[in-house]
Amino acid sequence: MFQELNDRLAELKGKARQKAAWERREQELAKELERKRHERGQWEEQLRAEQKDVDRLTGLSLGALFYALIGKRDEKLTQEETEVLQAKLKRDEAADTVAELEAELDEAKRRLGEVRFIESDIQAALEEKRRLILASHPGLAAELQQLTDREAEAQANAKELSEAVSAGRAVMNALERAEDRLGSAKNWGTYDMLGGGLISTAVKHGRIDEARSAIHHAQSALRRFQTELADVQRDVSIRIEVGEMLTFADYFFDGFVTDWIVQGRINDSLAQVSNKRAQIARIAAEVESEWRKAEAELQTLRRRRSALIENA
Repeated sequence: MFQELNDRLAELKGKARQKAAWERREQELAKELERKRHERGQWEEQLRAEQKDVDRLTGLSLGALFYALIGKRDEKLTQEETEVLQAKLKRDEAADTVAELEAELDEAKRRLGEVRFIESDIQAALEEKRRLILASHPGLAAELQQLTDREAEAQANAKELSEAVSAGRAVMNALERAEDRLGSAKNWGTYDMLGGGLISTAVKHGRIDEARSAIHHAQSALRRFQTELADVQRDVSIRIEVGEMLTFADYFFDGFVTDWIVQGRINDSLAQVSNKRAQIARIAAEVESEWRKAEAELQTLRRRRSALIENA
């Protein structure tokens, strides 16, 4: 009976911590969603102001946009064309992010609904356990309570760290893909500069399009990783600086239209992604180390509690 109650309490306390985390995430997502919707609206308004060019260019992928202008590759883009293409890139990026944030907010609300009565469930389980201990093992009560509380805390820490590890791996995967695509764009760009022709130009811009998609996914993964790190840092002494994480993609999207036609911009962007991947790898390694320690502590506490119950 003791073990069943302790297991239930550990599970309930873990859910209570999850509820607090989901409440924070819901608030953060709501604020970010409002900001991104406003940003999307601003870029849509700018696109409407350039409706003639929008009719011609909207709906094309980034690679197709560049390909459509391939006949002008040796000419400077007009200011109007540059503004339309820039606005489309910004609008598409904001729209993609809005859709993702809406899905994440729906998921947060669903998770909160699953644990909305968790506090009353914990109180009921605690009262049942208190009565049982007082009735059968009053001398055991203090020690067992201490172990139970420590185990619940360790279990919650291990779970949060595990989620942070998974989020970090997702970031690494996205950045590795971006690095790969940019590397390919760099190689094709070099060939293009040596006179590779229309095919090499089209392939290069196709790789740029794929890199943009990978960078967008990395940006979303970074947002989730930062949220998980915020949960972990409440209880784990990992010294991590993440303030710049969620702004690095601006480097790619600001001046994207005009600058990425230049080979040097691809090289600079590749170096930026490689640098960011190295930073995330270091942070992810620290989190994974803490996760392994938390798992070891949890197993030790479980063995001690089981032994105490069995020998009572």
